[in-house]
Amino acid sequence: MIRYHRITLKKLLNQVKFASKEPYLNAEIWKDVQLTVIKKIISLENKVRVKKTEIKDLNIFRKNPSQKLTKEESIKIKTKIKFLEEKLEKIRFVIDVYRSIGDAVAFTFISKLDIKPQNFKKSAGFISEKEGLKKEIDSFKKIYHEGMIAVFNDITSVLKYCDLTVVYPGGFSLIEIKSSEFENSRIRRQKENADKIVKYLKTDKTDNLYETQGETIRVDLNSTEINYIEALNMLIRTSRSTRNAISEVEKGISYFISREFDENFMEQNLKQFKNPIMVSLNDYKFTGQGYFPFSLSILDSDDYLDFIDGSFVIFIIIDLEEIKNYCSLKKYNFFFTGDERFIVALAPQWSDDPSVMVKLSDHYFFRSCAEFVSLQWLIDDSIANFEKMKNYN
Repeated sequence: MIRYHRITLKKLLNQVKFASKEPYLNAEIWKDVQLTVIKKIISLENKVRVKKTEIKDLNIFRKNPSQKLTKEESIKIKTKIKFLEEKLEKIRFVIDVYRSIGDAVAFTFISKLDIKPQNFKKSAGFISEKEGLKKEIDSFKKIYHEGMIAVFNDITSVLKYCDLTVVYPGGFSLIEIKSSEFENSRIRRQKENADKIVKYLKTDKTDNLYETQGETIRVDLNSTEINYIEALNMLIRTSRSTRNAISEVEKGISYFISREFDENFMEQNLKQFKNPIMVSLNDYKFTGQGYFPFSLSILDSDDYLDFIDGSFVIFIIIDLEEIKNYCSLKKYNFFFTGDERFIVALAPQWSDDPSVMVKLSDHYFFRSCAEFVSLQWLIDDSIANFEKMKNYN
């Protein structure tokens, strides 16, 4: 699917991985990478327009009552439309791959905990349709000319407020580029929303975040995050020769890489689980959920492109029986709530009040899959914060 772009994508990924070793010493690389991604996305957006126009014209022709098409002619046109629609989806997929490189730039400089609240907003649409695009690019280049580093927000899938983000050690600033001197209700609304996000990032408090009613308060983590990115990449390397590879990274959590189906391998390795659920990360490639991108967590550029192209599948296997046992040792009961937003709860065994519990959102719980974060660590940190609040109250 990405074969025609693979050389360019690999070069960009390698530049990102090289520059990320000393991010603030490689400003020129960050600028060149982003300008290339802008150019590629605009070119692909133009191809999307062409295909959409072709589909529209064919549908108009097919449905025109003055045209007396034979059954065979109608079938041919429908086949052509289906072919163009499939082509359209492939082009959009490649745009997502280029945006994943933009995400890699953003996550290199900005904490994922600061990126998440900027993600849950509808995307602006095509870069090439923006009225002030030239002005934004000129401002972007000027920032680099002045010795600073900026992220061009529209080439990411996550930075959805303002046009540019200027990054510096210890922080970042959101920049909105005015395309005209006139202000209308849309511009005022954009400014209000951006100000709301900036206030939240500074104060850790806001109202109606993520389209939920009430006040949202951010609290500090209790310990440094534990993740298994190194274990994942070692397993990917192993699977190149073994074709299938599996490893238990912590009690109840296993990573499974499959490059080809092997029934014997599956039978021998999956029978050990007591109550497993299996999550395919190929379904998480471009979820729009603001997770730490695979373009950074998969360390080798070829491995990342192979994963994106479907050459291998990453499964996360969660043995629920082991997770329940782990929580029980912490004096908590683990269960699924049936709530689409807060899917998991931890109920303290020391309380008889059924309303007293720790609820984990779907986004937070599935960080154990999409970001390769230790589920035990997620549980421990959630319990620690809950007990802090209990003691405070």
